[in-house]
Amino acid sequence: MSDLFRTELIALLPRLRRFALGLTADSAEADDLVQAGCERALLKRSQWQEGTRLDSWMYRLMQNLWID
Repeated sequence: MSDLFRTELIALLPRLRRFALGLTADSAEADDLVQAGCERALLKRSQWQEGTRLDSWMYRLMQNLWID
C-alpha cells in the first residue's frame, strides 16, 4: 500500500464517518459502514488510480455497500 493512499485514507476518516452517519442515521451502523468501506478500499486498492479523488471513490464505495 502506498504511503499516499494510506495517508489520504486516514485523513478522510472523519469525513467518511459524517457521510456514513448521514446514510445510516445511527452511530453504530455508521461506524460499521466506515469499517466495511475501509476494508473494501484496502482490498480493491488496485482499482483506485493515484492522482484521482480518493474521497469520491470512497463515498461511492460506501454508498454501494449501504445499498447492498
